[in-house]
Amino acid sequence: MLRPSTEAKMGFALIECTIATAISALFLGSLFLMNSSAMDTIQMARESACASQVLQQRIESMRIANWHQVTDANWLSANLLNADAPGANQLKNVSETLTLVPYGSSTVGNTQLTRTNGVTTLVSNNAALLAENAIKIIWTASYTAAPNDRPISRQIVAILAKGGVAKW
Repeated sequence: MLRPSTEAKMGFALIECTIATAISALFLGSLFLMNSSAMDTIQMARESACASQVLQQRIESMRIANWHQVTDANWLSANLLNADAPGANQLKNVSETLTLVPYGSSTVGNTQLTRTNGVTTLVSNNAALLAENAIKIIWTASYTAAPNDRPISRQIVAILAKGGVAKW
């Protein structure tokens, strides 16, 4: 039986240690990158859920109002768009756009309001919406989001009919 030489018992060579260190560094680097990517995804999901909640709360506020209030741009500006929706403070640079469009009618013209940096602006007003039987509400929230502060826009659309839940 042959005994192994003493040189084979000396351990790992420098090259083998360098390769093992490089593999470990690649593994740890990919692990940190994956963690960073997962955190960005969680932040995006949180911001998206927050924007959806803001839009849903705004639409519910309109559903509670009566027909005269829903079709009056001044009431909308003074009562709905006068303050941030709950949870909107978690979104960066949020701006909202509310557009009311006649639904199922030949009437032309929209009512549109925007809210940016706490200031509500009446872009267009269609006083004839009061005589309509239904309107389409388009509410858009735009904000900057993770990663890299990219612009995001979320939108919700609802149709309200005259004589709905809250009657005049």
